[in-house]
Amino acid sequence: MKTTIEELIFPESIKIKLKMKASHGNLKVEYINGHIIKFNKTNLSIMEPHKIIISNNKVTLVALLYEDEEKIYLPREDATISFIKYISIINAMNKN
Repeated sequence: MKTTIEELIFPESIKIKLKMKASHGNLKVEYINGHIIKFNKTNLSIMEPHKIIISNNKVTLVALLYEDEEKIYLPREDATISFIKYISIINAMNKN
């Protein structure tokens, strides 16, 4: 089965919010674009979410961002959190 992969552009508004509200002192932040994978000659597709990978010397936090920019999914904890809570987690990581 043939597929078509379209790259989704990471929302610039999220990058700006993170730069303004979260302190990035000793954190490495990486933004990875999501994708839409379409199965040709069908009406089926899969959305791969955007990823935000934040790390310091001790811990790495992977977050998934779907269409709702106010909700962040943390696969390691199997939890969906608000963007505000995500900012507080990032700030706590920066203090460690």
